[in-house]
Amino acid sequence: MSTKDPKGYYAILELSLTASAADIKAAYRRRAMELHPDRNTSPNATKEFQRLNEAYNILNEPSARAQYDTITVESHQTRTSETPRDPIVCSACGKVTAQPRYAIFYEVKSFIFVTTRTPIQGIFCSACAEKKAMRATAITWLLGWWGVPWGFIYSAHAIFVNLLGGQRPHNVNARLVAYQAWVFAVLGKLDMARAIALDALNIARKIRPEQVSARVRKALGYDVDDEGARLRKEIDEFLSALGTSDTGVRLRDSWSLFRRPFYVQSLMGLTIIALIWGAILNDKPSSPPRGPKPYIANPQPAPAPAPVYVRPTTAPNDQPWPTTAGYVSGYRRLHIDGLSTVTVDNSQNDSDVFVKLVSLDGPQAYPVRPFFIPARGSYTLNKVTAGNYDVRYRDLTTGRLSRSEAFILEEIPTYNGTQFSNITMTLYKVLHGNMQTYGLSEAEF
Repeated sequence: MSTKDPKGYYAILELSLTASAADIKAAYRRRAMELHPDRNTSPNATKEFQRLNEAYNILNEPSARAQYDTITVESHQTRTSETPRDPIVCSACGKVTAQPRYAIFYEVKSFIFVTTRTPIQGIFCSACAEKKAMRATAITWLLGWWGVPWGFIYSAHAIFVNLLGGQRPHNVNARLVAYQAWVFAVLGKLDMARAIALDALNIARKIRPEQVSARVRKALGYDVDDEGARLRKEIDEFLSALGTSDTGVRLRDSWSLFRRPFYVQSLMGLTIIALIWGAILNDKPSSPPRGPKPYIANPQPAPAPAPVYVRPTTAPNDQPWPTTAGYVSGYRRLHIDGLSTVTVDNSQNDSDVFVKLVSLDGPQAYPVRPFFIPARGSYTLNKVTAGNYDVRYRDLTTGRLSRSEAFILEEIPTYNGTQFSNITMTLYKVLHGNMQTYGLSEAEF
């Protein structure tokens, strides 16, 4: 089993040590299906499933994963005659750095009622950490705020954490940097080893007792509550072994707060706030304020009022309206040699309507069946010839004219007869039915 995966948590999930949070969730769902005792016939099925849950509970929690990823890093190796293990490298670019840090950044994405907060963590050099932080912050600014209710809360937290350089557990980083100091010492770079060890000592002084929760200590086998005291003692012993030096190398803190990432992320936030503020200000009236109404220097005479609509007492051909739904007397009935039917349902309305079935075949549209439907009524046209049609009608209460969308009536021969169309058009509040309707001019009715 790899010393970098001491309990085999990555192995049981079948993941690499650099797996993302999304990879961990997906792998857990897949492996849970495979190892569940209801599916797994192995005699150790229950034990394997418990180990899978234990691995997921540690690796899915950013702070617990940070402790696990570095639990095998030892800081108390002071024998420079030994050959060191591989130096710690950046998990993003793979380069050795004198100031490695384990950092956790957050990226938030939201969509209405769904908000996800994804940790982006690993051992980074300061340059790669800068890129990770700024990318996570940019995505959060763009996509994080739109969820209810957690979008705003998670986004504000993520932006603040990323702005301060991410979460960097002190005990984890003290171990990493102290180990790196030992590697440099074994390689014979004693001045650099001393400078790195002093960096580790500064971090160890910030460790609080019981920084790691009791649950995580139990899962990972921690047996020391005050890890800070132990690390400070080991680093002091390491520095004593190296000897004193007043002219040695001193490291410039490449992880200080006020660096380019802080200013870039601050500028990003200020720019977005300024855009929002500018949009608010643009909604305010300019100074001096305009008059309460548009001003016309040369007023024209008011147009004559539109004629008031009066419901006609007879049909346009001077024939009386039918007393029930039916054809209006005096109009020709065309297209009467077909099999299809068209039903116009006016049962949802309180207005009588004058309706025309209009043929759209040929160079010009023309009415083929004028008919009348009273309020709350309907009428069916039978034996309509196959072809293209629309329906045009007038609301006899308001005078408003409307036209339906075009439709097709078909007659299709089949082995046992002819299949024909049977269409029903329902007029809801006259203008809104089960077909799209449009306004209509007098010339088109």
